Amino acid sequence: MESKAKSNGVKKVIITIICILAAAGACFGILTYVKNKNSNSEGEALYREYQAVNGSITVGTTESGTVTIDKSSITFPVSAEIEEIYVKVGSTVTEGDKIAKLSVDDIEEVKAQYEEKVSAAKISLDSALTEQAQKLLEAKQTYESSSALSSTAQQSYELSLTQIKTDISSTKTNLESLKTQLAEYEAMQETYPEDYAKLEKYEAAYETHQDTYDSYSKTLKGYQKELDALKKEYDDYVESVSDKSSAITTLKSNLEKAKTALNSAAEALETAQEDYEEALSDSSSNTSSSSSSSSSSSSSSSSSSSNTALSQAQKTLASAQKAYDKALSSYETALDAYTVEYKYLDITISNKISAYEDKVDALNDKIDNYSDMMSDYNDEMTDCKSNYDDYKADFEEIYGNNDKDSIAEKIESLKTDIGNAEYSLDKATLNSGASELKAQQELESNLLTASSAEAVYKQTVEQINADIQTKQDEYDALKKEYDELIENLGDSIYVYADCTGSVASVSVSEGDTYQANQTIATITDTSGVYLSVAVAEEDVSSLTVGQAASVVLASYENVALDGEIDTIAVEPSRSSGSVSYEVTVKVTPSENMTVYEGMTGDVTFIQKQVNDVLYVNLNAVTYKGNGLSSVLVYDENGNVVEREIKTGFTDGRYVEIVSGLSAGDTVLAESAVNLK
Repeated sequence: MESKAKSNGVKKVIITIICILAAAGACFGILTYVKNKNSNSEGEALYREYQAVNGSITVGTTESGTVTIDKSSITFPVSAEIEEIYVKVGSTVTEGDKIAKLSVDDIEEVKAQYEEKVSAAKISLDSALTEQAQKLLEAKQTYESSSALSSTAQQSYELSLTQIKTDISSTKTNLESLKTQLAEYEAMQETYPEDYAKLEKYEAAYETHQDTYDSYSKTLKGYQKELDALKKEYDDYVESVSDKSSAITTLKSNLEKAKTALNSAAEALETAQEDYEEALSDSSSNTSSSSSSSSSSSSSSSSSSSNTALSQAQKTLASAQKAYDKALSSYETALDAYTVEYKYLDITISNKISAYEDKVDALNDKIDNYSDMMSDYNDEMTDCKSNYDDYKADFEEIYGNNDKDSIAEKIESLKTDIGNAEYSLDKATLNSGASELKAQQELESNLLTASSAEAVYKQTVEQINADIQTKQDEYDALKKEYDELIENLGDSIYVYADCTGSVASVSVSEGDTYQANQTIATITDTSGVYLSVAVAEEDVSSLTVGQAASVVLASYENVALDGEIDTIAVEPSRSSGSVSYEVTVKVTPSENMTVYEGMTGDVTFIQKQVNDVLYVNLNAVTYKGNGLSSVLVYDENGNVVEREIKTGFTDGRYVEIVSGLSAGDTVLAESAVNLK
């Protein structure tokens, strides 16, 4: 059997209204507008009229597609001559009718090719039996997954409602945040010029101090450079007179040595003088004693000893005097030499060195004074810098990296964002009802899927078993054909129609030499009419194999045909970023209805339907929240007044009226146009 043709239907959400009263046309609104008798002096409000009617509201997803019809290609497994053709294109045939008569030359080849065909059918049957267990397992898993929706559907529904409220709350929070930011930036716009001028003043003051300090520093560096040059000049001069200075140093050293020697000689002379005077005193005392006392040997001895000591002391004194005189002469000679050289130093060098030292001292005084002045000024500059830094930190904390232009741009941007946020909030609030309805529909769809999971599972199992049975039947039929062929093999063989339908093509003519497995004729199978459509990913999850559908062909637009979902593709088709899945609906044509390959039509997958209810156009209803709604109606005086109602099911275009209206009541929807 040929594969069913694929087509991408354009998705349309069709609201099917069934069993509408004869006056149902009023639900679409009278095309003329009615003046409000209560209109004010500024202008007269205009209204579109709608009527409340009884009928059914059906919600379903409708897709467009193209008809495909199963075709059966009539073939024969061996080459033969075509003796007769019994059909032509457009002929209607019944299963078992003769299609052609073949003349077979090679009987053994016929048998071999039939045996090969029977063998292939047996292999296909065995393969299907092998795959059966895996398919049954997958069907079981799908069943369990669908059954689980009964426990998660309510939770998903509640999460959806929570998300709707969260989205509105988040939008409100974002709007308030934007308004707060706008107020802050508008406040910054007012204070920025004054604060920025003050910041520039602080910055200018600091830069002035910095320039002055840099000038002081430059002057001080000049003084230091001048001092370094003077010291170098001084050192160069000292080095130039170093030889003379070395000689003076040597003379001074010699003078110091002579002075030291003179001092030592003076001390020795003084000691010798003292020793001599003591010896002289002792000698005089002994002489006096010797004169007054009787002579004796001891007295002579004492007198002789005293004289000896005196003589020795006199020699020592004379020697000390001589050494002193020599030391004095050496000192005076060294002093004269040093004095002559020192006078030269004082005249030629000392004055110049003194002048250098005076200049160095003067420069050092200047440097010290400038350093003190710079230190004081640096403290003042530090205070100025601290004030500038503190104010700059406060300024940046308030304004950040913004300037006058960026603040203005931010204000305009925030105003735009606030407008968008207000629009988003209004939109979210307006759409909350539709979103809640969609969540409710998803809940009902999931519950429906869960409730039908067992039936779908059973149907899938039946389909798997049916596929096995089909292959079994194919094998049995081939085996039967083979057995019959062997039993009735003769000079001629008839080829029969294997289904009921119309002849779509005839590929051979009488007298042709037929090649094995060439198509003799193609027959459309009226038991296999299908309509294939593309269903978006958000809708396909609510569909199940075997689900009922309504089909309307373009060629028979007033006839609704029964159908049911035959297959749902598990691999998606992608186009321009959208994802869809091919769903094939098996159609049951009416009797005496001729359906051709390629016809177009619409299939509606019914999701929910309420019957025999009162409804009006959704444009006429105002939702107030908390389950309250209202419509505008005429009172007994012809004035437009508001009436509270209670609503029920809606399809997005019409809404069920539970209470507050009666069939035939006229309701109004205010137009955006006013008459002045």
